[in-house]
Amino acid sequence: MHQELEILSLADYYEKFSEGGCSAYLIINKKMEDHKCLFGFTELSESLDDARALFSAMERRAKELGYDTLVGPVNYCSWMTYRWAISNYETKLFPDCTNPPYYVDFVKALGYRELYTYRSACIDIDNPLFHVGEQLYKQKLREGFTFRLYEGKEAYAMADAVFAISQEAFRGSYLYCDIPKECFDKLYLSWTKGLKLAMFVAFHGDEPIGYVMGYDSPYGDCFVSKTSAVRTDYQKHKLYTALLYLGCKYVLDKGYRDMMYHFQCEQKDIFRRFEKEIESNEKRYAVFTKEL
Repeated sequence: MHQELEILSLADYYEKFSEGGCSAYLIINKKMEDHKCLFGFTELSESLDDARALFSAMERRAKELGYDTLVGPVNYCSWMTYRWAISNYETKLFPDCTNPPYYVDFVKALGYRELYTYRSACIDIDNPLFHVGEQLYKQKLREGFTFRLYEGKEAYAMADAVFAISQEAFRGSYLYCDIPKECFDKLYLSWTKGLKLAMFVAFHGDEPIGYVMGYDSPYGDCFVSKTSAVRTDYQKHKLYTALLYLGCKYVLDKGYRDMMYHFQCEQKDIFRRFEKEIESNEKRYAVFTKEL
């Protein structure tokens, strides 16, 4: 957390609040399109009274600054650590939200409600989308698109391209705002160090236009599909499904039967569930809000 605090240098305003054994930051980020008044970097003791005093102080200050809604936990924006786990707390993923259940109980008791919800779940690779993706992949090859696998250190050589694609693809998403490339490298990309990365990149000519990225979980026998994006001007070309197929085939070839899809936002238009027999080991998360 302490290294990530450096992101606050980009904030328009931030202030740390402490009450008893509880602390949190009030953060104003005017670059955010949807919610500009946030709380983050939150640490709560097991005292509801201390938590109530902490949030009351932040809410008073937020109103003084002219805001009528408080949203969190968001540590500046969605590039950084944000949300709390709300189920299946014992499941360990990477990266993850490791808050105890009482964090959620406390904020709900203080009048906060779920704003955006997220989920991670294992998906059986032998599913209808995989077989559709295989046909789309072959079609994309015939249309002149190319795809390349990058593993380990090779993947970091594509960091500039991944950053540019991500900025363009995710702009306008919930809790998103642009960050400088140096922050991406130092604060965001740093969490991937030591992982066995694998990334497929789609090209149109020599131009990278989309990617999927994942890694073997450091906690056991699981492969995690963490991030994927396609530039908006290519999103109607069905490249995303072709890239997912390549990622799934790669995981199958490594000996896995399923893959963990990590931190999917349930409010996004493209979010879809599979049939119950295809999904397993779901863990859910949330960001909360309160009208002041």
